[in-house]
Amino acid sequence: MMKTKLARAITLTLAGGSLTLGAVSSASAAASVYYNNGSQTRVTGTYSTVTSTDGFVWGGVGWRVLSGNNVGFVNPNWAGTHPLDVNGNPLTVGSANFTGLAAGQTPFGYQGSSHLNWAVNLQNIGDTATVSKANAVSTYGAANSTNVEVDTGAGAWQDNGTTIQGWRHQTDIGLIRVDNDMTLKINIARVSDPQNGTLTNDNFGVTVFTGMDTNTGTYSHHGSWNCPSCAAPTASYTHDNPFGTTGLTHLTFDPTVDTVNSIYFNAVAGQVYSIYVGGAGVGTWSTNVSDYALTVQAVPVPGAVWLFGSAMAGMVGFSRRRKAAIAA
Repeated sequence: MMKTKLARAITLTLAGGSLTLGAVSSASAAASVYYNNGSQTRVTGTYSTVTSTDGFVWGGVGWRVLSGNNVGFVNPNWAGTHPLDVNGNPLTVGSANFTGLAAGQTPFGYQGSSHLNWAVNLQNIGDTATVSKANAVSTYGAANSTNVEVDTGAGAWQDNGTTIQGWRHQTDIGLIRVDNDMTLKINIARVSDPQNGTLTNDNFGVTVFTGMDTNTGTYSHHGSWNCPSCAAPTASYTHDNPFGTTGLTHLTFDPTVDTVNSIYFNAVAGQVYSIYVGGAGVGTWSTNVSDYALTVQAVPVPGAVWLFGSAMAGMVGFSRRRKAAIAA
């Protein structure tokens, strides 16, 4: 569903969450960005952190068969029974590894089982943060960013196949928290060549949820979501708790986010928001994976809101003058 800029602005004024209308802060970089640098603990000499597989970066249980042995890790927050390897030994408990945080810590105390790629904290209006692999390297160094993944497939948010759907596997999940009430603006750009040069993969879908995953049960990154023709709970991009999560309430979405078209939403101080990102309508979920750069800005209310407010004020004034004329 396409939205005009005026409609988006009106939505901002009517949606939940308060707005900060003050002057833009002089602070332009008071933001922190954290990246998941791989949460698996090495179990054998041949086992290493899985790359290009978002669901095993931070999930309930991750394992794979290597040389006839089941090896892997268990999310330390997972409440289920720890699986056993082929020798009857429990799989090793993993440890979170997020850049900018102490070993074992997660952004904003996140304890969900669904994979988490990155997190952003903004302080004031005027703050800007960029989420990208290049930013991770420049901020934390290449050695601390080896397993950082900021990429998605052409149709991860919603593809253009026979069954229109998104796919968990290539959908990136991020968290955003703000220290003061503000309006947030998100844009996304592709920054690497796609796997298939015939598909540009420059259009992205973004869904924003209030809250973060609190489910500590079994998690799988396989399966569809954002599928209007599927049965609930995967049926709609307006459905709460995708991927079998708990604690997420749908706030807004936009299937046309790029470097020009933005998605806006009101963020309340101290509240954590979950951001689900993937390519939209330019391929299928498994093709054309490429890196992206997501920019989030804390901005004043868009100008269209002021136009809308002025129009409403004008209508009210006209109505009052008309009543006065009739009374006279």
